[in-house]
Amino acid sequence: MGVTKLDAQHGAFLGELNKLHAAMMRGQGKSVTGPLLRNLIAGARQHFSEEEELMSSTGYPGLAHHSAEHQQFDRYLEELNARHEQGENSLSIPLLRFMRDWLSTHILQEDREYGPWLHKHGVS
Repeated sequence: MGVTKLDAQHGAFLGELNKLHAAMMRGQGKSVTGPLLRNLIAGARQHFSEEEELMSSTGYPGLAHHSAEHQQFDRYLEELNARHEQGENSLSIPLLRFMRDWLSTHILQEDREYGPWLHKHGVS
């Protein structure tokens, strides 16, 4: 993307994904799922807000679509969190898959689309 602040936040999402994977490899996926979900929800909401603010302030034409993608992401994480709070313990694999897919489709493809637009409008 080339937007320093947003790239750092994307890196943090990758870090959370790696933490989950490492915990799963140690057989501790269940114990980290709850805290990880809460961290992801809070971090994603902050990131989405900042990303959408930059898009809005520069008149990015894909803002509505991008915002809808963010809302879908948030709803899914909230659903997983609710399931976890209700005692479901087998969520680490669905969460890992979801985050992997989100990173490869949304961040690596869709987020790359706004980088040139933001740069053109003075955001770095």
